[in-house]
Amino acid sequence: GTRRAQSLGGMDFGDAVRLALPLGLFGLGVALVVYLAPRPPPIFLDKKRKRAQIADVKELSHDTKRYRIALDTARTVLGLPVGKHLVLYVPNPKQCLDSGKWNSKDDPDRGKQEVERKYTPVTGDETPGYVDLVVKLYRPCTTKMPDGKEVTWADGGKAGSYLEGKKPGDFVEIMGPVGVNEYLGRGMFKLPGRTVTVRRIGMMAGGTGLTPMLQVAQAAIRDKHDKCTFSLIYANKTEDDILCREMLDELATLSQGRFRAHYTLDFPPTGWEHKVGFISKSMIQECLPPPSTDTLILMCGPPPMVEFSCKRNLEELGYSKTSMVAF
Repeated sequence: GTRRAQSLGGMDFGDAVRLALPLGLFGLGVALVVYLAPRPPPIFLDKKRKRAQIADVKELSHDTKRYRIALDTARTVLGLPVGKHLVLYVPNPKQCLDSGKWNSKDDPDRGKQEVERKYTPVTGDETPGYVDLVVKLYRPCTTKMPDGKEVTWADGGKAGSYLEGKKPGDFVEIMGPVGVNEYLGRGMFKLPGRTVTVRRIGMMAGGTGLTPMLQVAQAAIRDKHDKCTFSLIYANKTEDDILCREMLDELATLSQGRFRAHYTLDFPPTGWEHKVGFISKSMIQECLPPPSTDTLILMCGPPPMVEFSCKRNLEELGYSKTSMVAF
């Protein structure tokens, strides 16, 4: 009999099937790979003002709380470069708007209805779904500054007063990233107008000025290829004022000698075995890397501390101004 042939452009039907089948399987395989391939997580911060919900509040000390802020989804990461920070929007208290005064002085925010406060989180992209802010609640008090003057804070801090009234389920508004300094990793810092690479990083922090130092050190210690060493002098008034002490001590242990924390207190308890008093030249000489083109000193804290305890002492010890970076 006659053989019936069906052709596809001159191709035998059987040949077409044999060609189409592997092509179809290949296409299906590619589609599956694309579908199953890990997709980059969504990023929360985009330099626009964002509304975010407080997921949890934990009391860390008598005047410090950890606020856990939920991001959009469980996969969403914050997207904050190391060394940068975010802005928290806070309403200017009514008593300040009415009187034009805050802490017995003219309102430093000049009567704005809303003020901005900058914070460096203690978590980053390694914790998808949330970000943690450690906030010191500056309540009304009298305090002694590094230049020796006593200052009375009759009203305390605006951001602390605002956040102290917040509970899980409430919302805050934040924006970022902001800031002029960035740690690119493995000793490389992007600073205003220049990029420098060093091997030894000294750090001096006071109070909540710890958080940028912790952020940089954590990122470096997580990177097994980062060989830089970090030495921190952390100054506080009392032992209860030390922020994130467990995190610091754990980081020192994990670092295998690459990170060291030195604590100093104005009012130490009985039996205190660490440093005492404001940051001094002798403390810097003992605890931080010496002046060198391979050394960078990072500083963050109250302006009098940075000016009198840090910069002035560093200059007298021979550190160049280009080796000093204030956060």
